Amino acid sequence: MTTEFELIARIAELFGAPEGVAVGIGDDGAVLDPGRFDLVTMDTMVEGVHFERDWSSPQDVGWKLLASNLSDIAAMGGGPGAFFLSMALPADLDPRWPEGVLEGIKDAAGALVPESFEVSAGGGDLSSTHGPIVLTMTLMGEASPAGPVLRRGAVPGDRIVLLGQTGLAAAGLAILRGDIEVESGQFACALRAHRRPGAQVRAGALLGLYGVPSAMIDVSDGLVQDLGHILKASEVGARLEAYSLPHHPELVMLREEYDLDILTMMLTGGDDYELLMTIPPARMPKIWDMARRHSWDVHDIGEVRSPDEGMVVLGPDGEPVAFEKGGYRHFEAL
Repeated sequence: MTTEFELIARIAELFGAPEGVAVGIGDDGAVLDPGRFDLVTMDTMVEGVHFERDWSSPQDVGWKLLASNLSDIAAMGGGPGAFFLSMALPADLDPRWPEGVLEGIKDAAGALVPESFEVSAGGGDLSSTHGPIVLTMTLMGEASPAGPVLRRGAVPGDRIVLLGQTGLAAAGLAILRGDIEVESGQFACALRAHRRPGAQVRAGALLGLYGVPSAMIDVSDGLVQDLGHILKASEVGARLEAYSLPHHPELVMLREEYDLDILTMMLTGGDDYELLMTIPPARMPKIWDMARRHSWDVHDIGEVRSPDEGMVVLGPDGEPVAFEKGGYRHFEAL
């Protein structure tokens, strides 16, 4: 393992000082430009919980760490900026591993962040650990002039809209765990969805800028569970039309060849990092126009209802369906 100070120097070398940070790596704390950032999010990835070194490279882990944070800022209708990185690493860890994480973060920034935003390191912390690897990233962002999009703005009558597709990352995880035995080289999209997910950075910023959603969240813990967060915050109910969900070709193949329950994966699988929003009917023409102009994958999948109706999920036959588990939950085994 390289020394703490060698790794800090490498981070400073790899990531330039981000716009909006007056003083970054090298002091006891960072100094931000006054009034620059008004959004803050944080995600932690723990070895054995969020990733396994047996099936994810350090580049994959770094990519996913940044992507998950980018998705949170996008879900608030804002744009990303400086990030702060904390790494707790075993003393005997191969020095190429943290170097790979940094490369993955750099690659994700280049691939997922539009040129109109600058995402780079503003600082962080390094520590040794006798336990599993723990990586934490805090990402700063800026809300649109219209203000941040929150979870609490949905009202009865709003349409429920999904930007992107769900279930693919859960399928990839099932393959990597060995729950499904597939031939080598098959299901590359599912494997990539788990290892190197996307993030709707540009879409989230544009949706916030034009004030399209009444409420928005990113799908990280499962579609049903994350929709439930909007419903709870907004004090409303919903009818989710599962038959309107898009089916990725690889999911269809997994259902046909391996009898996989893809509907459950699409509704409860995590790590999709797509955007789920509610939109007033009067603004629906705007989202369809934006989808056409920007080639977005947009799906109208339900309606916000009165709170006394709760959440009803309609299956492929139009009848209500129930699930034992609505999505990923931390501490569930405790």
